[in-house]
Amino acid sequence: MKSLWRFISFMMLSLAWLPIQAQDTVILKTVDVTASQIKTEALNPLIMKKVDSLVLETKSTSTLSELLIQHSPVFIKTYGPGGVSTASFRGTTASHTLVLWNGFQLNAPTLGQVDFSTIPVFLADDIDLKWGSGTSNNSGGLGGSVNIDSKSTFGKGLILDLKQTYGSFNTWGSFVTAGYCGKRVSFRVKAYRNSSDNDFKYYNTGVFPHKTMRQQNADFVDYGVMPEVSVMLKHGILSLTSWNQWNNRNLPPIMPNVVNKTTKEWNRDSFSRNTLSYKLYWPSGSLQLRSAAFFEKQHYYLETHPQNDSTVTVTMINSLNDAMILHQIANVEQQLFASWKLKGKLQWDREEVNSNNYADTKRRNMVSAYLAVEGNPFNNADLSVTARYDVVDGKSMGVFPTATFSYHFPMGLGLTLGYSHNYRNPSLNDLYWYPGGNPDLLPENGRTVDLAASYQLNKGGVKLEWRTGVYASNVKNWIQWVPTSYRFWVPQNVAKVFARGIENHIDLNYTHGDWKYSLSGNYVFTFTTDESENAQMYGILGKQLIYIPRHHGNLFANVRWNTWDLSYTLEVTGVRNTTYAENDVLRDLPSYALHHVAFGKQWGKFRCELRCNNITDKDYQNVLWRPMPGRSFELMINYKY
Repeated sequence: MKSLWRFISFMMLSLAWLPIQAQDTVILKTVDVTASQIKTEALNPLIMKKVDSLVLETKSTSTLSELLIQHSPVFIKTYGPGGVSTASFRGTTASHTLVLWNGFQLNAPTLGQVDFSTIPVFLADDIDLKWGSGTSNNSGGLGGSVNIDSKSTFGKGLILDLKQTYGSFNTWGSFVTAGYCGKRVSFRVKAYRNSSDNDFKYYNTGVFPHKTMRQQNADFVDYGVMPEVSVMLKHGILSLTSWNQWNNRNLPPIMPNVVNKTTKEWNRDSFSRNTLSYKLYWPSGSLQLRSAAFFEKQHYYLETHPQNDSTVTVTMINSLNDAMILHQIANVEQQLFASWKLKGKLQWDREEVNSNNYADTKRRNMVSAYLAVEGNPFNNADLSVTARYDVVDGKSMGVFPTATFSYHFPMGLGLTLGYSHNYRNPSLNDLYWYPGGNPDLLPENGRTVDLAASYQLNKGGVKLEWRTGVYASNVKNWIQWVPTSYRFWVPQNVAKVFARGIENHIDLNYTHGDWKYSLSGNYVFTFTTDESENAQMYGILGKQLIYIPRHHGNLFANVRWNTWDLSYTLEVTGVRNTTYAENDVLRDLPSYALHHVAFGKQWGKFRCELRCNNITDKDYQNVLWRPMPGRSFELMINYKY
């Protein structure tokens, strides 16, 4: 109740941001309200990739981790269904991937990262990925950012969308969207529940003799509700959204430890993320004022005993975290002259964490100012120059500039060059964890250079978009936890990481009569090494960082004919190092390729789809000693009014 009153008070204060009167009137005749935009088609292939609407619909009952594994260049390190899934973007770690929901950061202040397995695709209207200069308006995205957005929709009338899934391992999913979108007022509620026994069979190579076993203590239940209200006013749109979710998960033992039946390990998370937004339009620009209050709880428990004596406790961890995060953001866009546009942002963030892993309650305040100028310096050219200035707890972080230049050649060809400078603050765990936290840590500092070529074709029934690019980034003061003589680990700024790679992406669509064909794919080559003196001292200079594959890719093909459709998905992951020791027999996790198919049929307002994942029943591990499911099936029935 105390948190509820804090939220209500905060939102009432936030209303003071709203302008009382505007000077201009915009007549809003369509569903989508937009301000004028400069030509940015050439910039987009370098700095962002938007997830296709067909993919969003296909993966609507999946988690964001599953979508990114199969339809993006991002490598996802996953512990399996119901387990933690984190992103490695351009050879960086999970804490270097920034995740934004409606412009607000979701990275936990404690760990500094996001578990993508707890984000349902169902709750998102748009998802896009950004990297390089595309992440310039926020700190932390040294690798890139994942942006999740909700849309305000008007004029559609009654909304009702019901999805029910059932699959292998007693996996159930229920998804409901209901509401009404009038001409001036729109109300929508999304609710879901997803559960599974998650007791798949796997071949355990961690015990002797090796044998087929069934996974234990891996069941989970996730559920959530997201009400949204939008009101179209005379000069803009007022929106209120509340994302509430609960995740209850038992965590299975690693493969060598399955013989010990006395271990108890589970995770219970919940949060309430509440946002208030007002966007004001005038003929040459817009102003958006946004406020958010996030209340998050995490409870992790681990208890182990000797196999034959449950009265003796070997390990006991009972971690409790209670966080409150407040955000205030003001964005302005103004057309200047000709094609030139000015963008600005002023942001204030406050993090407050009460944890039994800290000596006392920890707080952090951040203020950021951002400015961007975009336009066409001459024919067939686009230019974007940005600068951001941050202050954290009264200390200046400095100025962080970016620049992106693109040139359009004839016949749909484009070339883009970009430079970006960004940084990441240490997480609160890095600073204050007891024992081991290091309050003297420096922020990680990264610079990236990008060069990309693109080709676009839209002729007849063929639409093609192809992109290939190279990048190089250098991150100084990289934070690593290192062992000490006191039997606990301490984070230090010990690494200097050099990441470089090649990225390829293709989208192809062809329509012929009642037939529609879609093909999309990604291939990424990543080479990330530690070039610090510390790496040279320990003999790991120039070696690929642990758990980052050099090769990663995916392919998605879809064929539609009238009311029938068939899709095929391929995901390929290369070899990953699990240790730097050359003589360790478990040094490398083997590469693997997975194949998935889905077959669907539409009957009026009903749709039925049957999916088969891992059709070859491949035995593989994404993380050492964490089994992954073999062949599995899922049936989905959808009713959409």
